[in-house]
Amino acid sequence: MFRHVLCVYPYRRGLKGWRFCPPLGLECIGAVIEPHTEVLDIIDLRKERNRTIDFLRPETDLVCFSVNWDREVEFMREEINSVPPDISTILGGRHSTLDPEDWLVRCPNVNAVVRGDGEEVIEDVCQGVPFEKIPGISFRNGKEIFHNPKRRLGALSDHHFPSRNLRRYTYEVELENIGMGVEHDLVSASRGCPFNCTYCSFNRNPWGDKRNWTGRSPESIVEELAQIKAPLVSFTDDLFTYDMDRVGRICDLILARGIRKRYLINARLEIARRPDVLCKMERAGVAVILLGIESAHDKTLRSMRKGFSTAKIREYFEVLRNRAMIMHGYFIMGNIGESVEDMMQVAPFAHDLGVDTLSIALLRNEQYSGLDELVAQNQAYHIAPNGKIYSDHCSLKELKRLRQRIYKKFYTKRQGLRILNKAHRSGLLKVFYKHIFQLPAFFQALKRAWKIV
Repeated sequence: MFRHVLCVYPYRRGLKGWRFCPPLGLECIGAVIEPHTEVLDIIDLRKERNRTIDFLRPETDLVCFSVNWDREVEFMREEINSVPPDISTILGGRHSTLDPEDWLVRCPNVNAVVRGDGEEVIEDVCQGVPFEKIPGISFRNGKEIFHNPKRRLGALSDHHFPSRNLRRYTYEVELENIGMGVEHDLVSASRGCPFNCTYCSFNRNPWGDKRNWTGRSPESIVEELAQIKAPLVSFTDDLFTYDMDRVGRICDLILARGIRKRYLINARLEIARRPDVLCKMERAGVAVILLGIESAHDKTLRSMRKGFSTAKIREYFEVLRNRAMIMHGYFIMGNIGESVEDMMQVAPFAHDLGVDTLSIALLRNEQYSGLDELVAQNQAYHIAPNGKIYSDHCSLKELKRLRQRIYKKFYTKRQGLRILNKAHRSGLLKVFYKHIFQLPAFFQALKRAWKIV
């Protein structure tokens, strides 16, 4: 039994734009720890002026840090190294998983690094299992560092809901760091993805092994939704709609319990094959569907292994464009072999489809994605230190300029009216209605966002 456990989300400056998202993974870990400690505190440094050391108590005997991104690394190491060596310190999260030895070397006070999913590992730690007997961790014993065997991938629990009761902060929707006054929450209903897109590493675990899709029961998901007070909920699932019969069951339960919220989900275009479930999704409150379209060109789609052509995309949007839900399209630019003219086709292609909103990412090499091998075969292409891919004929700076040109072509006044219409039809606008006094700030922020996203 611990006396005081401190769980820290150690980001501050670099993630300001994501302050509306609670640290869900850390709260899931907190749910496992809570029965095993007298006091548990969860601290989000994005919301604090204080540092980690300010929240330590004389009785603090365990500190857990969630390290998920490669941003503010030096700041994070300062925070981690501020913890006195007589307090047990454990790191988790995707970024620490990728190179546990480096974190153990650079942070000499750290006792262990959790590799991969953390819930079962932390349960073992809380039950007093010695480090050397816990699969899925790297740990320090004296001056030596040991790496235990990998742990099997665990499914999300139907029984442990995130420790939202321990939140010290309200997480509100922000746009360009302007608060919109609407509380926002996250739910994780599944993990993994069965597809094998070349640019994506979500379908693999931190060691490159294939991670198949696993999901929680519809009953558990809806019970968690019923306990959430925020009117706006984003599902963190890589692919919420993998099993459309299950999605239909979730919607049925939401409607049966009279839960009134609006939801954002990630999906594939194949959902158009199930108009019956799409109708249920509308009635249940799904307001925004985020779709990976990625490219306006068949050659690029084939190289990405997307599993559909531009003709198929058009066919799917014959169904999707008329739904009340906002259809957001994800696109990638800077793909191998694409010319400037090819990239500039994104805006007219999206308009033709009937996409409501879009965002464009620069092609980026993620670990185990396989893009590094593809770049090595094309001498004109290069990988920047941050993983983004550029070419001799189009630098990163030029790619960013092109992206702005595409946004300007897409986000016309007419498109703005379309978005407002969909926001009304989906019920999303109603969520913000109580905060109508903030609408001028909202439109100002939206204008700024379209210029710089």
